[in-house]
Amino acid sequence: EEISFIKERNPPYGPEEQPNVDATMREINQMFRYRLPQTALFYSLAASSLGLFTVSYFTSYMLLEDQGSKRVVDIGLVIAKGVQVYFARTTPVILMFLFLGAWYVGATAGVRATICFICGGLLNLISARIGVRVSVQGQTRLAHALSHELFDALQIGIRTGSIGGLLATSLGLGGMAGMWLLIQDTVSLSGFGSGAAIVSFHLRIGGGIFSKGADIGADLVGEIDEIRADEDEGVFQLQRNMAQLEEHRKERQKRGMEGDDEDMIDKLRKMENDMQDIASQLHPIDYLDAVGENICDVSGTCADLFESMVLILCTCAIIGTKGSPVPHFQSGLPFWIVATGKIGCSLVAYYCHAHERFTSRQLRWSL
Repeated sequence: EEISFIKERNPPYGPEEQPNVDATMREINQMFRYRLPQTALFYSLAASSLGLFTVSYFTSYMLLEDQGSKRVVDIGLVIAKGVQVYFARTTPVILMFLFLGAWYVGATAGVRATICFICGGLLNLISARIGVRVSVQGQTRLAHALSHELFDALQIGIRTGSIGGLLATSLGLGGMAGMWLLIQDTVSLSGFGSGAAIVSFHLRIGGGIFSKGADIGADLVGEIDEIRADEDEGVFQLQRNMAQLEEHRKERQKRGMEGDDEDMIDKLRKMENDMQDIASQLHPIDYLDAVGENICDVSGTCADLFESMVLILCTCAIIGTKGSPVPHFQSGLPFWIVATGKIGCSLVAYYCHAHERFTSRQLRWSL
């Protein structure tokens, strides 16, 4: 049952039993009954399940890839640690605001709106945290794949980048459809969008401030760039010399020549000792800048995408039921459209083909 916003005849394809037995039409601010668009909601749940399966498959695919050299792994670990510390400090603050908001919503809108409010905020926070953690894990693997083959690098990049977006939209669509089936009240669905909006605001604005502060700090310590560039050049030269010695040693082994293998091994060990880890040469502000970019770009974008989807769906559900002559169709149409687009995005993300011989135009067509 809903309160009508318009004066219209009783809903077609709806139940014959209405709250006002004597009323022949829907009246403004009067209760009326309509049939819930269950087919559209179950279709949305199926599309959300496909998106979550795609996320799990892409995540397992990415985690099985090689992370590359120790230097790349060390940098990735430092950035991942920074992201973990940021969320460990900010999550209690977000939960506190969610608790205060839930208390206010419960006092004004009721229990059902409070449940929707809490679920919307928690699902948004979960999608943002998982999205940024997976993105950090995929950066080292993508950097290693770029030095080997274009096809593998493109697969890892697109699949890793699509995890956050697919997860946010899957949880948003599935959460809205599931809550409507359980709550059966479109006004209470506005609490779902309100909880998501609080989390989205904090992650986008707070992450942007954090990232901008790191950029300013990197500018203030920019005078060490020349020294760091010289150190990086030295590390590059040592790496190249080590690769040449290793190739020379393998060629001698193929030819059956022996004698100076121990000397070459000693030279390689000496070069490894001379080559310091590049992670120790970078200023901490550089890591902070990378952490801020991941938080602002990945988690903020996932939270914004989640918020936008749930706000659009709950608004369409409210207007479609209360202000439409055919509420069964008008309220379910947005779910049909979004769920179909969700299935298309999930299937398209599987297909990605590129080759080193491709021109820039062929690459754009493939993408």
